[in-house]
Amino acid sequence: MKKWLTVLMMVSFAAGLATAEEDSPWWKLGLGKKKEAAEQRAPYQRQQGMRPEGRGGQGEMQRMRPQFNEQQRAQMKAHFEAVQKLAEGVRNESDPVKKAEMTAALRAKLSESADRMQAEFRKRVEKAEADIVKMKKRLEEGEKNKDKRIDEQLQKLLSGEQPFRKGFGDKPPRGAPPAE
Repeated sequence: MKKWLTVLMMVSFAAGLATAEEDSPWWKLGLGKKKEAAEQRAPYQRQQGMRPEGRGGQGEMQRMRPQFNEQQRAQMKAHFEAVQKLAEGVRNESDPVKKAEMTAALRAKLSESADRMQAEFRKRVEKAEADIVKMKKRLEEGEKNKDKRIDEQLQKLLSGEQPFRKGFGDKPPRGAPPAE
């Protein structure tokens, strides 16, 4: 009897470890919730190309940071190693002339990376400004057509239709193709 109880405890412990995620304790996970949570997070992350910084529980507004592909990571690593090598060379150099030249080279390397970061940030700002223009246009159109949309919804409600059902309420069963 003790053997079976020990085996049962070991199996339940192994199951707990198998369902555990790195950012939440196993006792807070339900069976099958890990996959659903990943499906809910994945569309936003794929669309934006961003991932949240840090773990959950930090509120709705989390700082987002960009994801990098392997080529970008390799370039960043090579740049970091080159900067570290130059800095080490400057620290170890005793000749003031060579030290000044190496310091200038290090400054140029850091300036290059700062310019690259500023250019990327400038692109993000320009994209955000374009999005703001689109959003303002949509807001103006929505304000113009507000009464028309309200009248349409009112007519649908009075005729027995359900204008708010699209996207809410009855969802198709799992595995079923989405309704168009």
